[in-house]
Amino acid sequence: MRFFDWRWWLGMRPKFATKPSGPYSITVVIPAYNEEKSIADTIRSVQAQTVPIERILLVDDSSTDATGTVGSVHGAEVVRTKANQGTKAMALNYVLDMVTSDLVVTIDADTILAPDAIEKILPYFGDEKTALVCGFVVPQRIRTLWECARFIEYLFGICIVKAGQNNIGAVIVCCGCFSVIRTQIWQQFGGFKPRTMAEDMDFTWEVQKEGYRVYCVQNSYCYPLDPSTARIFIAQLDRWYRGLFQCLAIHRFGKNKKLGFVIYGQLASVIISPIVIAVCVASVALYTKSILTTFAFWFLFDFMMMAIPCVIKGAMMGMLGKTLTSLPIYFIVMPVSLYVFWRSLWKEWIKKERLQVWVKGHEE
Repeated sequence: MRFFDWRWWLGMRPKFATKPSGPYSITVVIPAYNEEKSIADTIRSVQAQTVPIERILLVDDSSTDATGTVGSVHGAEVVRTKANQGTKAMALNYVLDMVTSDLVVTIDADTILAPDAIEKILPYFGDEKTALVCGFVVPQRIRTLWECARFIEYLFGICIVKAGQNNIGAVIVCCGCFSVIRTQIWQQFGGFKPRTMAEDMDFTWEVQKEGYRVYCVQNSYCYPLDPSTARIFIAQLDRWYRGLFQCLAIHRFGKNKKLGFVIYGQLASVIISPIVIAVCVASVALYTKSILTTFAFWFLFDFMMMAIPCVIKGAMMGMLGKTLTSLPIYFIVMPVSLYVFWRSLWKEWIKKERLQVWVKGHEE
């Protein structure tokens, strides 16, 4: 395994992915339900890719608007389901047997790809054990409080956390809004399982437990529509967190202890960190006789730890100004995220109120 390659931390390709591989035949699958407003832009971004796309399959999941018509007009091959499938996993699986290409790209109907997004990912499939590769996620719009907070969450989470996961070979989730999959492996596993609200995480764990490899490419950009309001932001977070808890209830990591260690380690850090921070702040405050000063120093330290990598990555992306204005907003929204995490844990694990309804991450 390619551990501890410094290239990961600079967003560069590791040695094994520095040479072009292929050519590959590529099918893009777009699951969509009532996405007539965004689907044209999504299809155009696929058509503008710097590598040939053999087929664009739009799965119109029994939409009640003109999603299928708009998709067809813009050149997609539309497959309409006989009835709404209920989840994105089932909508994707609807065309599982129709895909004959080497690779399948799954992309949300509200996501735009950078022109070279797929091209940047292809070298990672030169490793025959590569099953799944995702790109770097950036909100399509960064205007509201919630979109700014999500932007910083993506910057730090992908350029630091996922870089570390790449480094040790244990990626926790290959994002569902844009991923490239080796078709043979996708079909070998029977597609995505509808058993959780996080089919992307479920599949990511499945393939790694069987010895396949998963990567996140730092310079392959996709731009989804992220929540613009508190209501949608909270609903999406709830689905993500409860999807995580549902996956944890299903999976055991005897075949991949390293993956299990990373997953449970990250979960433990979220659960324990508030207690550790409170104890540290209280202890130092007793010594300094000033809880306000202590808290200020802790906040400044935490802010700098978050800000430094985000500012560097934001500058590399040409988004320095947006990064600087969004950073304070992240800390304003963070308590909301923590509240949703604990509420989701309570509902899913303690009360056993299993989430079964899919909620979109943007306004229809």
